[in-house]
Amino acid sequence: MVVMILLKEEQRHHQIKVHIEHKEAGETIRQFLKRQWQVSGRLLTRLKKEASVLLNGEWAPFHTRLNEGDCLVLEMEEEPCEFSPNPINFGVVYEDEDLLVVNKPPGLLTHPTTRERTDTLANAVTHYMMQRNETYKVRFVNRLDMDTSGVMILAKNAFSHHHLMLQMQQDFMIKTYRVFVWGKMVHDEGTIDAPIYRPENIPAEEPPRRVVDPRGKSAISHYLVEQRYKEASLVKVTIETGRTHQIRVHMKHLGHPVIGDTFYEPSQPVLIDRQALHAAETEFRQPRFGTVLQHEAEFPDDMKQLEKLLGAGLNEIK
Repeated sequence: MVVMILLKEEQRHHQIKVHIEHKEAGETIRQFLKRQWQVSGRLLTRLKKEASVLLNGEWAPFHTRLNEGDCLVLEMEEEPCEFSPNPINFGVVYEDEDLLVVNKPPGLLTHPTTRERTDTLANAVTHYMMQRNETYKVRFVNRLDMDTSGVMILAKNAFSHHHLMLQMQQDFMIKTYRVFVWGKMVHDEGTIDAPIYRPENIPAEEPPRRVVDPRGKSAISHYLVEQRYKEASLVKVTIETGRTHQIRVHMKHLGHPVIGDTFYEPSQPVLIDRQALHAAETEFRQPRFGTVLQHEAEFPDDMKQLEKLLGAGLNEIK
């Protein structure tokens, strides 16, 4: 299979052009789209309705069988960006025609809310792409809490977003965090298999707190101790599930609460102004080509400073 990428009409349309090879001949258009790109039934319906798939330059029914040498074009109309631009700094980890991988700074919301409409990562990305004369809709694939820093993945088109979300749902996307916790962890590595539950008796005016409880949803985290300090540990955590506050709740459950996480451990020395949790690495497949992409985001300044502080034996308190 040979894939070409075409942008036309000032990127208002996004095209994927495929030349069918011998091993792919005999499949129907529907079978090819579902096998090669895991296109959902919903997206197939949209493509059919919008006549967005062309075979050798003409529309063809999805039951049409492909021949070697056929040219199949999938065309997606770009949806307009819906956020106001704001020149907020963030790190670009990787970028191609389908993806933008960024290093989100701590203290920054992902999306605008009723209280904060412009100082978010979505506004920052909007400014970034407008500086490059791009107009894609901002589509986040993963999510991070406001005070968690690190890798975030954005899809530049509906096809890529669908494919990446499918990878997340099927656990093909690997997400690894680095976190500073209180206390010297005894075991070098291990797995935390503890369901996470949201209690129902929390007052409406309070933030929703999570706890380990058998009534909760399955939550699995794998950890590896990278460094032990006098009164703390640096731990690498890979999550199988993506429950809200999963790492923070699991580490507290182990008796090693996250440094700076005053929400789950209010009485602790102040070494950093937020939870010392960083989305450090991701691994997933490029949606169009299927190649494995691995990306890493370095610590922000506050966690670099914390690392130095812990290495000095906690002799200084911020």
